Amino acid sequence: MDDEKPACDRLLKVMRRFPQIDVKKTFTKSREGIDYIIKTKPKVVFLDIEMEKNITAFTIINELIAHCCRPVIILITAFPQYTLKALKYEVFDYIMKPVDIDELKETLNRLEKYLNSSAAAINQVLVLLSEREKEIFKLLLDGLTSQEIAVCLSISKNTVNTHRCNILEKTGAKSTLDLLRMNNIR
Repeated sequence: MDDEKPACDRLLKVMRRFPQIDVKKTFTKSREGIDYIIKTKPKVVFLDIEMEKNITAFTIINELIAHCCRPVIILITAFPQYTLKALKYEVFDYIMKPVDIDELKETLNRLEKYLNSSAAAINQVLVLLSEREKEIFKLLLDGLTSQEIAVCLSISKNTVNTHRCNILEKTGAKSTLDLLRMNNIR
């Protein structure tokens, strides 16, 4: 998603060199992009930081989280000053424009390893959990807080916390962070 059509077109052209990436759609309007992401829940989203009408990638990430959607985010931007903020938002990578093919290739290789290792680790944990615990666990992996999960699932925060405790007990983890580290999920 980039508010400049030529930038979207250039990135799409570059992405076609990588068969492991299947670009579904590009957007120049953030509202259309957000709605599409919430509806389809892609694994990975490439975002420009500064969009139209003072909307930023961080605004978009916050809205996605509010809708229980947290794909892997890769920022592609001409603005280096947002690097620290990007770290706080746990973006996967921060690529400067113009996109260097070798840098993109390195990012995509790391992304592929990350997605494959995450999937295997998550599957090991999921076999231990009830259906509701699986829902909560997946939302935790998406970076949602107990309060955000409660809103998404229309349950109380206390219920979410009870399920979190059960997840930790079943997996032998001491904390959610410990669970993520144990399984090399994040």
